[in-house]
Amino acid sequence: MRTGITSEPLDAAAITQAAADPRCGALVTFAGVVRNHDAGTQVQAIDYSAHPSAERVLARIAAGIGERDGLGRIEAWHRIGHLEVGDTAMVVVVAAPHRGPAFAAVTDLVDQVKAELPVWKNQQLADGTHSWSGIA
Repeated sequence: MRTGITSEPLDAAAITQAAADPRCGALVTFAGVVRNHDAGTQVQAIDYSAHPSAERVLARIAAGIGERDGLGRIEAWHRIGHLEVGDTAMVVVVAAPHRGPAFAAVTDLVDQVKAELPVWKNQQLADGTHSWSGIA
């Protein structure tokens, strides 16, 4: 298992490759990218910031999911800093012998990150204003 909070661009293909495991026939990847809108408002960019505990929280979340039977490797990464539309903000990869547990683990891990990870986003809007979101 590898996790991290980084200001460096995320390479989903490289992270997926790092999770590959010859014992596993399923390799499920989620890449969350900055979209150009939110709730009907045009978004130009997002500035992500993280609490100092964010790396520990992400590792705890991934470790909890990793305790499930039928999983192989897990990669979970979140980017902070200034991201433009189309940039990758989060990558989660789960390798498992079978697809069902891998898909479920990715979904649950992303949902838990959205609910618990202390990473906040400040959306830069097209009209020159900004909008904070509670937890990314």
